[in-house]
Amino acid sequence: MTLEFEGGDRLLPKFSITAPTFKQLCEPWEQCLVIKLLGRDVGFLTLWDRLPTLWKVQGGLELLDVSHGYFMVKFDLEADRERVMHGGPWMLFDHYLIVRPWSPEFVASATKVDSTLVRIRFLGLGVMFYDESVLLTIASAIGKPVKVDLNTLNMTRGRFARVCVEINLNEPFIGRFFLNGVWYNVEYEGLHLLCSSCGCYGHVLRNCLKVTRPESTAHEVGEKAGVEQPSGDTPQSANSAAQPGKQSISQVSETITPDPHGD
Repeated sequence: MTLEFEGGDRLLPKFSITAPTFKQLCEPWEQCLVIKLLGRDVGFLTLWDRLPTLWKVQGGLELLDVSHGYFMVKFDLEADRERVMHGGPWMLFDHYLIVRPWSPEFVASATKVDSTLVRIRFLGLGVMFYDESVLLTIASAIGKPVKVDLNTLNMTRGRFARVCVEINLNEPFIGRFFLNGVWYNVEYEGLHLLCSSCGCYGHVLRNCLKVTRPESTAHEVGEKAGVEQPSGDTPQSANSAAQPGKQSISQVSETITPDPHGD
């Protein structure tokens, strides 16, 4: 490990570590997982109490809090690690638990959650469409399809079909799809900060910056400020994927539906 100073300034020390030494330092952490509860803060003791039951681990585990809502987990058994890594989506307090493999590039303060596994519902879908290949194809338009829920495959639930997908949290969500002459709504389980106007994750309708104020309100503001209002129609939002509406064939407004109620 070497030390030098930026521009010769002793107040700006710079350290560097050789590649072999860096690899050796990383080895104890290579099998760790990084976790974070999406959309909610949770304490160390709460996770320590809940995780063994949630994951049904057969061996022991170690938990380390690393700030900004992130935690690192180390397992005694490789089988437990693999089940946690690939057995999701996991949920605590009706919020998704993000699970990622640790990497040397992980820095809690600079890491942003860009994607997550989510359970989605296709509401009112005809039973003839409860076919794995059909459902995965529909899901591929929404995100990266992972698997169809077992209750859906076994036809033990008929109100909706459920599929697990990996979605990009930085893009607007799809609120509906058209299949054989009918529009069907898509419902997203466990996503509480999902805007029903723009379809984006991270805020709700009342905080949406893309919501256009009613024209009457705009005129009132202009009159009070002594500003002449321009004439012409108010332009529509560029993203109309989440306008409230009903399922119909001739006229359908798309809807983004976060569902906090579970089954």
